[in-house]
Amino acid sequence: MKIVLERIVPKDDSSFAILDKRAPRFDGRFHFHPEFEITLIESSSGRRVVGDSIERFTPGDLVLLGENLPHQYVSDSTSRQKLARAKVIQFRREGLGEVFRLAEFKQVAYLLERSNRGLRFSQHTTEAARPIIAQMFDAAGLNRWLSLLELLHVLSGDGGVAPIASAGYSSNLNSREGAKIDKALRYLNQTYHEPVTARDICGHLHVSPATCNRLFQKSVGRSFKTALIEMRISHACRLLLESERPIVDIACASGFTNLSNFNRRFKEMKGQTPRAYRNSAGH
Repeated sequence: MKIVLERIVPKDDSSFAILDKRAPRFDGRFHFHPEFEITLIESSSGRRVVGDSIERFTPGDLVLLGENLPHQYVSDSTSRQKLARAKVIQFRREGLGEVFRLAEFKQVAYLLERSNRGLRFSQHTTEAARPIIAQMFDAAGLNRWLSLLELLHVLSGDGGVAPIASAGYSSNLNSREGAKIDKALRYLNQTYHEPVTARDICGHLHVSPATCNRLFQKSVGRSFKTALIEMRISHACRLLLESERPIVDIACASGFTNLSNFNRRFKEMKGQTPRAYRNSAGH
């Protein structure tokens, strides 16, 4: 399956798809599809790439992704959770029919418009949405479709919803570039803790350094080097919060060979030192 398009086929008795994903870990491709996608993470943690955003996901995360927005979920390879689970709902704009144009639907229409950057919902809204999502998986036919409308209504009322991709993000990848960046991100997810270099990634993709950086800038809005550092810092954040390992060990396990460089990069991205980050979580 190429990144340029994931084909989603609902069951014969439904206008949209619902998936109860269960796997040892999430290891998806960087892909997009014309459907909107609502994902509730039930178990597993790791990195989520949405447009030009690289951030962590954890159990309880609820996200709405807009039409044709590239994304990827990859679980931590050392996660303590034995099973990755997520409830996923995928629907097309036309599946909402004329309801989408009604005055009563104005707030939901605005929600869907903003989802072109991806939206992450507050904990309060997630808790309100959780039983509706569960109800959708137990319902069928018209009742399931009505539950989708109810869910969108609840999500549209979240005053604490946060966009994921940057305001200026716009994807214009072609099929060949999409396959390349998918291959590159998969490679980095496996090697970020090693002394991987630009030469390594160029050799893996069979492209020049200039092409490699252009590809990263076009797809995720940053250079290969910056994307690699963000992956390493993301891994370090998890270790800081979930373990009592010394900071110097965490720096090494995250791919940094120099503690001062780790501290500097961490503060640049998180606004505080690794020790302050750990302490802020009550460690």
